[in-house]
Amino acid sequence: MNEKTNEKAEKVQFEGIIENEKVIISDKECIEEFYNNSYIGMLVKKDDAEDILVLEPIEVLLLCERNRILLYLENDKKNALYDFERLLSYFAKFDDRLWQKYIIYMDLRKRGYIVRTGYGEGIDFRVYKRGADFEKDSAKFLIYPVFEGYPIDLKELDKMSRVAMSSRKDLIVATVDRLSKPIYYSVNKFEIINKIETNED
Repeated sequence: MNEKTNEKAEKVQFEGIIENEKVIISDKECIEEFYNNSYIGMLVKKDDAEDILVLEPIEVLLLCERNRILLYLENDKKNALYDFERLLSYFAKFDDRLWQKYIIYMDLRKRGYIVRTGYGEGIDFRVYKRGADFEKDSAKFLIYPVFEGYPIDLKELDKMSRVAMSSRKDLIVATVDRLSKPIYYSVNKFEIINKIETNED
């Protein structure tokens, strides 16, 4: 009996290049693995060149935690590799709420959802039903993270609620408690009514 039969095959690690708050990868095998199989990153065409994969900070942290990506300090192989803590510290310079967003992102992925970044209007994540094809199907949920020390702007929440309703998606307000546990609140319909009362003498 082959001793390797019961061993778990090691997954390939791919090298990336840090460009400000993004990470760029051009390896075709990596694009197939991360984008097509794991729904991570965004494909970008560079003129007549081949597609490149652009990763957001939370996606980079996920891949680092899973030991799937190699990033060198100052993008120089002569230097040490970034570890998770150092990457978090680096990317937090661009977003001081990155850790809390990562907790939400990781939790949603562990639940089996496809999670895509970016939507606009202050909405950080688009979440698709399990088994969906994010290139063909529409997102089911829009995630609006709210954290301690960052009060909710009710007018902004009202605006996002209307955006979600008009696009037939469910708006979810997500937060992280003091034990780093994500909590979700469904916002089916939110309206602010400005009532002006006049008092007559």
